[in-house]
Amino acid sequence: MTSLLGTALNPREVELKFHLPEGSRVLLERYPALAAAAPAHHHLVSTYFDTPDRALDRFGLSLRVRRDGEKRIQTVKSRSNGHGVAASRGEWEWPIGQDTPQLTWLSQTPALAEAARAIRGRLQPAFVTDIRRTTHLLRLDSGTTAEVAFDEGDIQAGLARDAVSELEIELKSGGVEPLYRLAGALLSTAPLWLMSESKASRGWRLRTGQGAGAQLKLPLRFKRTLCADAGFRQIFGATLGHLTANIGPTLRGDPEGLHQARIAIREARAALQMFDPYLDADGAGRFTETLRTYGQILGAARDWDVFCLETLPGAMPDLSSERLEDLNSAAEVERQLAHAAVAAALQGRGFSEMILGLVSWTDIGALGPSGHDAGLTHRQLSTLAPSLLDRAARTVRRRGRHVGRLSEAGRHDLRKSLKKLSVDIEALAPFYGTKVVKRYRRRCEALEKILGAANDAAVTERLARKLVAGDLAALSTPARALEHWNSVRGRKALIDLRAARRKLRHQPEFWS
Repeated sequence: MTSLLGTALNPREVELKFHLPEGSRVLLERYPALAAAAPAHHHLVSTYFDTPDRALDRFGLSLRVRRDGEKRIQTVKSRSNGHGVAASRGEWEWPIGQDTPQLTWLSQTPALAEAARAIRGRLQPAFVTDIRRTTHLLRLDSGTTAEVAFDEGDIQAGLARDAVSELEIELKSGGVEPLYRLAGALLSTAPLWLMSESKASRGWRLRTGQGAGAQLKLPLRFKRTLCADAGFRQIFGATLGHLTANIGPTLRGDPEGLHQARIAIREARAALQMFDPYLDADGAGRFTETLRTYGQILGAARDWDVFCLETLPGAMPDLSSERLEDLNSAAEVERQLAHAAVAAALQGRGFSEMILGLVSWTDIGALGPSGHDAGLTHRQLSTLAPSLLDRAARTVRRRGRHVGRLSEAGRHDLRKSLKKLSVDIEALAPFYGTKVVKRYRRRCEALEKILGAANDAAVTERLARKLVAGDLAALSTPARALEHWNSVRGRKALIDLRAARRKLRHQPEFWS
């Protein structure tokens, strides 16, 4: 079991954060381990600082001075690395004797020295958090301790305020696996849902009116000697980190946040499929189905996003905007209903249970009891990568035969397998030269773009017909106009399909 708490020069904070709905705290405090641990109470008032042009934020850092009774603690945190569900970020703390930052400490810390030079003489208060915190220190096993904190209060930026009601579980020593087990037990005790947005991020959203947008998946870096089992855990963990990082933007109604969350679910399923021969079949099958269910919920909302925000605006220059206005209004109602279904799913206990269950299964049970564990443990991922990529590429080759004669369903299957190959290539790209990977991915993306446009046309037809069928016969005239425009678009999308498929077929497979 490996500790993730960093080194003296680069200390790290590892924590899980949950939204705490009203009434949940009472239930959680009855949990035996919490009930047995003496609580400590704190009134924490933290002022966050940055320059007018947010120089620290551009460095990926936050700086605060926290008042806890008579004590003053200056803290700098980096953004989470985004490679897992638990936030893992750099954290540096110093006791100070004043309410304003002392930059000397930053200047003397190698990782922060450049940022200290950039902000000298320009710092100003940005926002304040006023939190009543109750903590319980728990020993989870012989080598692991964690602090469970209930945070209730608010964030203040000028006249704007935002309520805080959170549960944080922070690793103090030992490995991260017991942290996830504790989180799962607490989730079974009371309604909670995972959140990834820090108080600093929420403070900036309150101050500027703009929250952190959709989060792209951060690239992985591997050593060539990485064992295949550790590689699977890193690849799969990054997909879950990508997913949880986009919970906040998705719940705020950000279409791109929802799009990235859906991509992350697809990436997670692709990772399970990529390593399928080496995984516990029962667990992999169960989690694949659960991921598919949530992917379908997000996918329905994504379809309406594309219809309302891309397709209809794209059609308006060619069609009378008045004819499409009623269609757009009806579609927007469906879009909002789909987003409400997404919010209910992400805030439901089942979603957070799935995430925590996947983390625990990946760390403990994924590579047993199938008997394949020894094979992965004693193989380097770099030597296994060619067979993994070839397996995905064979599916693309098989489904892409006679591409010009494929049905709509056949093109959709080819598109899905092509997306999976692209995800696998992205995951294993660190083992190969950048140029050869880029050339191959460009050919994949060209074919995928054509198939995606054809799929958008098929989805547009389905959604337009759904609107008309829903007792909205008055929409039949604009729907027919859109359907005609859309059919032309669909045929145009497929003009270069054979050529794109031929170019991909003739592109050397760089992993062979």
